[in-house]
Amino acid sequence: MLPESFASYLAQFSVCFTEPTHQRFLTIITGWVLCTGKRTVTGVIRAAGVVGERHHSGYHRFFSQARWSLDPVGMTLSRLLLSLLPKDALVVLTVDDTLARHTGKHIASGAMHRDPLLSTGRKPFFHFGHNWVVLSIVFSFADWEKTFSLPVLVRLYRTEKLNKKLGRGHHKKTTLADEMIQLLAHAYPQRQFLVVGDNAYCNRSIVRPLPDNVHFLGRGRMDAALYARPPRMNGRGRPRVKGERLLKPVERAEQCRWKKVTTKIYGRTATVQVQVFDALWYIVGRGRPMRFFLIRGWPGHDKDDVLATTDLTMTAAQAITQYCYRWSEEETFGWVKSRLGFEDPQNRTEKAVQRTAPMALFVYSLVVYWYANRMKKRRWVPVRLAPWYTTKKAPSFSDMLATLRRESWTIWISDQATNDRLDQKDLAPLLDAVGYS
Repeated sequence: MLPESFASYLAQFSVCFTEPTHQRFLTIITGWVLCTGKRTVTGVIRAAGVVGERHHSGYHRFFSQARWSLDPVGMTLSRLLLSLLPKDALVVLTVDDTLARHTGKHIASGAMHRDPLLSTGRKPFFHFGHNWVVLSIVFSFADWEKTFSLPVLVRLYRTEKLNKKLGRGHHKKTTLADEMIQLLAHAYPQRQFLVVGDNAYCNRSIVRPLPDNVHFLGRGRMDAALYARPPRMNGRGRPRVKGERLLKPVERAEQCRWKKVTTKIYGRTATVQVQVFDALWYIVGRGRPMRFFLIRGWPGHDKDDVLATTDLTMTAAQAITQYCYRWSEEETFGWVKSRLGFEDPQNRTEKAVQRTAPMALFVYSLVVYWYANRMKKRRWVPVRLAPWYTTKKAPSFSDMLATLRRESWTIWISDQATNDRLDQKDLAPLLDAVGYS
């Protein structure tokens, strides 16, 4: 039912599966795109129109028992996405984690995690569910003035208590993020990467093991202990690993001069005050120098803030603009939860948990990739307008998904219409999708 232009991308994933498993993969992706209700396994195969053709237990086994893993699928997807970028272009990656809320005592690997939407600085709230660490490739579409973070690699984070119960070693979120960064960087040694993360990922677990072709940009700490570079050794003894203690960012904000910089912040031009300086943040990067950007007047920020990067050639305008790309990953999490059922699966086995929900992330990346290729040579892109929303020019993910569904149903109806007549029985899958949406 999917258009040939989309199905050709799915054919490239055949190297990740056996032939029977790949056929099930095609069916599941088709159902995931066309499904308008909950993305349970049965809901997906209903949307794909294969109920009665094969036993439904085979699709459950695809997630719980079949011999395949997420990383080869993610790496195949990364090759597709990177083909859109010039070979010498800097590849911006975003890393973050998100909570998929669930209810039910039989859900495997479920635990209580901090809920970022309900928590405040003084009072944290917790919710039962799964916490996923996601690494995405950032794409900026100049014609649409929009930025998308397209997930390629994903890891399930388990709490220390849960790992102890399962007899597993505990891995922090930052350790899982580092695994994915290393995997992608080593697969493309000729590419230059910039990883963007918030303050939870600006620490030694990420910065110290960075590969040679990867830089990091993240939100630092205003009370960070900073040092000058160590002086040259003039005599005997152990060489110094750090120089004199420097002012903390919060102290520099009060004692040093500011400079005005105009840059793009979340797509809008804004002027802020900055201070740029290099220092050793020894607890994070050891002897690796880092560049810091102290910022005042950031729209939406009541207090001064500081960014830190391992790239000593980066300017303040570049740092602020590139750090804002991180917000596109938050938008990705919103879309996959509201449009692709990221929180719908309620799996009872470990393998099924690790494999099912990430399908929503992969589908998101594939739909945006398909749409971007589809609209390359078109002057007009299909967007949904309304009398109360007449200024919309750039497509949202809803428009992209609707375009793919529209083409899929057009193909299906055209195939059915080749018969002598088109009756209600022929239209049953479409009517079922409309009735149960």
